[in-house]
Amino acid sequence: MNKKEIVKKIEAAKKISKKRKFRQSFEICINFKNVDMSSTDKLNIHVKLPKGRGKDVEIGVFADGDLNLKAKKLSKYVLSRAEIEDYTKDRRKMKKFANSCYAFISQPDLMQIVGKNWGIVLAPRGKMPYIIPPNVDLKGFIEDIKNTVRIRSKKNPTVHVPVGTEDMKSEDLAENILAVINSIEKRIPIEKISSIYCKTTMGPAVKIK
Repeated sequence: MNKKEIVKKIEAAKKISKKRKFRQSFEICINFKNVDMSSTDKLNIHVKLPKGRGKDVEIGVFADGDLNLKAKKLSKYVLSRAEIEDYTKDRRKMKKFANSCYAFISQPDLMQIVGKNWGIVLAPRGKMPYIIPPNVDLKGFIEDIKNTVRIRSKKNPTVHVPVGTEDMKSEDLAENILAVINSIEKRIPIEKISSIYCKTTMGPAVKIK
């Protein structure tokens, strides 16, 4: 797809969007045709936005020892092994913690306990943790997760994907949109994409394709 044409559509969507008392997200809606999302065409991918999300989000961390201490300098949502187990005594407390974070990461040796005790809360929300690689730069890893969007559909032949915020440069939003579309096309052929729209959170949609 042509980046310049996408930029024009983004500008049009921004122009017709009413100003709100909050900073709106910018998103795209992609509709598919002749696909069966419940089987072979199931879509579940993660895409890093090259120009970032445009706003900060919270990342939850499950970690012990030194990694726990490092994580607490980067996130206010950090649980040790003992705290992970303690939270399981109160399902409401677990749900509140899960809803407070955009995504989660976990120390490898804690994944078993997280999966067993937190899976029932995190899995339905699409928030099962990314595993923290060994010797990784934790700050950089968390930043990557913050700027990564998950695209999935188990049933409906359409997906809505946040690609930034309304105050981002249109050229940057276009790059994020292209990254999303290119990633989807690796999973679902372009001829099965029937239409693509862009819009602000509460604004009218503008057709890109």
